[in-house]
Order: sequence, then structure tokens, then C-alpha cells
Amino acid sequence: MDERKKTILKAIVDNYIQSAEPVGSKTLAGQPGLDFSSATLRNEMASLEAMGLLEQPHTSAGRVPTPNGYRIYVDELMQKHDLTMSDQDTMDQIKKLRMAELDNLLNRAGRIIADLTRTVTVAAAGPADGRHPSVREEQVFISGEANLFDYPEYQDLLRARRTLEYITEQRAALIRQTPVWEQEGIRVVIGPENVASELSDASVLMATYPMGGGLRGMIGVVGPTRMDYSRMVSRLGYFAEKLKELTNEETD
Repeated sequence: MDERKKTILKAIVDNYIQSAEPVGSKTLAGQPGLDFSSATLRNEMASLEAMGLLEQPHTSAGRVPTPNGYRIYVDELMQKHDLTMSDQDTMDQIKKLRMAELDNLLNRAGRIIADLTRTVTVAAAGPADGRHPSVREEQVFISGEANLFDYPEYQDLLRARRTLEYITEQRAALIRQTPVWEQEGIRVVIGPENVASELSDASVLMATYPMGGGLRGMIGVVGPTRMDYSRMVSRLGYFAEKLKELTNEETD
């Protein structure tokens, strides 16, 4: 894919993440770095659609990214997000907890990330099993379930229920089913890349970190494929690093 197509694909994903509305050539025209004619934009968007990276949800609408389009965006195009001081201050609340209260630590960690990211979060810890913690259902803490309903994608209650039932009832399987697609140490699994069909229209991001005593921790988020991947990767990476520091300090 040439640089022009990459520039246009990135702009479409960035716009769609922010607006949740299909993106047309009129929206893109004149944006920074997009000094192309409307005809050129339309032709390139048609080519990206033919490549399976965009789709047109309605005949008169603009385009939206496909899972493959998001994959290229995450792997090659998105810019690194710099955390704000407010983000860091919020996540640094975890420093007040102690490893002796492991269940409370995991539960609180999930709630902090859920409040910050407005996603459903998953937090767990257990004996290291390769690159995942080996956990039972009761060792996995889910937070922020109601956040899912804030997204236009989950205004369909049957769709939201299907996703939430899997997350809450198959929480250990959620951790195990995630294949390895890493971006800055964060596993990013988009739409149909998820093994579970219930997550075929969701994205799952997970960060794991070593803990003392042969344990491994995990913190992750679940949301629509239209999520701000750059911001999520930065936040999860920072938070996982703080959890790693905290849990290893407690066991040194």
C-alpha cells in the first residue's frame, strides 16, 4: 500500500474514532496532510474498500474501517499517545494499595481503568502460564460493564447483552482466548481476530506484567472496534508498569 493510501486510511480511522459517523471525502478534504482533490480522495477510498480495509455501511454514506483496516492502523499508522498529567495522577492511585490485599488491588485496578477509559475492564492474577496468568473464574475481576452502553455500537441491547454475558460468564476464557498481537507490549485483538464469536465486533487489549512469588498479573479493556487504540495502549502500558513496580516492591 502506497503512502497516499496510508495517509487517507489513517485519517479515516482517526475521524471515525472521534465521530462514530461514516467518513466521506468532503470530511477529509482540506484536513492537514490531505491536500488531494475530492476526486482523488474518492478514488483512493474506493481502492481501500476494494482492498478490504474500508466498507460502506449505506449506499449514500461515507466509509468506515473494517477489522483489517483497524489492524493496519494499529500495526503501522497510529501515532504514539502521550499521557496527560491527569491520566497519570488517576492511575497513580494504585500506589495507595498493598499486595497483601490482592483481591482488593485487582478490583480497584480494574475500576480505575474502567473509569478512565470508559470501557469494560478485566483484571486478574495467577500462576504464570506462558504469557498469561492461569486463573479461575473467581480470580478475574470485571468492572465498568455499564460503560458499554455509552457507545452507539451497543445501543442494540441484544448485541450488548451477548457481549457482556460472554465477558462476565466466561471471564477466564476471555483471558485464555486472546492470541498474541502486540503493540508496544500490549496485546491488541480486533473484531474477528478474537476466538470467541461473541467478541467478533469488539476489540480486546491486554497488558500482562510479572508479579512476585511466581505470579503474573493482567489488566485489559474490552470495547467496540472503534476505540482510541493509541490512547488505550499508552494508558494500559503505563498502568501495567505501575502495577509491576508495586507488586514486585511488596515481595522483594
